[in-house]
Amino acid sequence: MKILFLALVALQLLLLCNNGFVQSNSYPDINYDPNTAESFLMYSYAAYCEGPDISNWTCPTCSYKTMNDFKIVNLIYNATTDTQAYVGYYGNNVLVVFRGSMDVYSWITNLQFLYDAYPFCTDCYVHSGFHKAWLSVRSEIEASVANSMKLCGPKCGLIVTGHSLGGALATLAMAELIQIYKNIPTFIYTFGSPRVGNDNFASYYNSIQPNNYRTVNQHDLVPHVPTEVMQYHHVPTEVWYTSNGTYQECNDSGEDPSCSDSITNPATLSIYDHLHYFNIHCCCRDFNGSSEQ
Repeated sequence: MKILFLALVALQLLLLCNNGFVQSNSYPDINYDPNTAESFLMYSYAAYCEGPDISNWTCPTCSYKTMNDFKIVNLIYNATTDTQAYVGYYGNNVLVVFRGSMDVYSWITNLQFLYDAYPFCTDCYVHSGFHKAWLSVRSEIEASVANSMKLCGPKCGLIVTGHSLGGALATLAMAELIQIYKNIPTFIYTFGSPRVGNDNFASYYNSIQPNNYRTVNQHDLVPHVPTEVMQYHHVPTEVWYTSNGTYQECNDSGEDPSCSDSITNPATLSIYDHLHYFNIHCCCRDFNGSSEQ
């Protein structure tokens, strides 16, 4: 399985080296800020904690320095798809956070690459498993966001975030939530997200939500699946960390050949980098770095 995956990535990289095409999209309206991104990463890491601890906001990661003002409204969990998320608010923002996979290596090894037709745009397709996971919690997420908006007040915006698989779910969630909340500020930060859909989906998504920063840490393996050879295409805008603390904002194509797509040796792709964004060890841990799980 690993050999097959590396072969597919190698083929993808070969195609990229011969492809100078840059898709025309829109950049975010707000400048990328590493401190803001780190804060949302910690909210994403908190989603890996035990449900009751999140519901009470007593989880180890919940005590992180930038998360003291957060008010939890609801924890959502679907046992059939093993999908977990939470919704709450702080300041002038309602926040939706999705958990990633609890076992990244097994998740990648067993990842299926089937498409679902995406109903909101022409010739758009999204990953079947990601789509089913989102649909399994959609109604509860929408109700929780509506409740949080009432509690937060009329000047509140909406932010969605997630790490790993949670980044893919955050993308699908935002694609629908923005249709409900068209007249308020919305933003999305993801970390180590896999590709979600085809190029038509990526273009459609950018047309309705340009305020998207998709962060990639160094040689993180997960953003390279599913592959472009399988007709998947990343949503923009990528922010690629070439080392701890050093990053570049990529072009608007979603697949900038000078960013993480520039990695030419698939054998160097790393699970370690997937679990150490901003040099902070994933996932449910306290601010001193001690592990809960």
